[in-house]
Amino acid sequence: MPNRIGKLDDAAIVGRRLQVDLGLELREARLARGLRQTDVARVASSSGSHVSRVELGLVHDLSIADAVRHGAVVGLRLHARFYPAGGGLRDAAQLDLLRHLRARIGDRWSWQLEAPLNIPGDQRAFDALLSSPATTIAVEAITRLRDAQAQLRAASLKQRDGQVPRLVIMLRGTDHNRAALASAADVLATSFPIGTRATLAALAAGEDPGDNGIVLL
Repeated sequence: MPNRIGKLDDAAIVGRRLQVDLGLELREARLARGLRQTDVARVASSSGSHVSRVELGLVHDLSIADAVRHGAVVGLRLHARFYPAGGGLRDAAQLDLLRHLRARIGDRWSWQLEAPLNIPGDQRAFDALLSSPATTIAVEAITRLRDAQAQLRAASLKQRDGQVPRLVIMLRGTDHNRAALASAADVLATSFPIGTRATLAALAAGEDPGDNGIVLL
């Protein structure tokens, strides 16, 4: 829990910095156009004091709609995206998958949950990292495949960037997931050639599976 609290504190700090940075951009754009805060307020259906507080980064509950509207008045367009950062709240089914795997393969591996990639500025993390004297294996637990090719390729990119020799995808053995895997057969053939039985047998023996694998449980 302390780790999650720390991440939320970091997010709050990042949010505050973003508010200040956006405010400065809005102010500079307004001044470049020779506009007063009251001019912006009139067009944006706001008030001069609110425009001032936005520009100073003091509106802690600034909505995206408000920022977009304010930016449009001074000729700016807001563009925002979320990027994978690792960690986050995991659902009970995902944690259950990891517990199930641990029960199946025994205690031959050292486990690290939410293992970061250790790349400066990259906040992605593996759901689990299994280590032994022989090898290291990253584990990604996915309860439901929504876009199988995209999700599996994203996991492969994380493996590449984290420089981990092996990757195991844990999936719930549902009809939906089996159908989704069938639709991504081309990706599986090249990136995840080892199936459930062979992968579990190798892990239970504390051995390297020899390639990436997918496990349905």
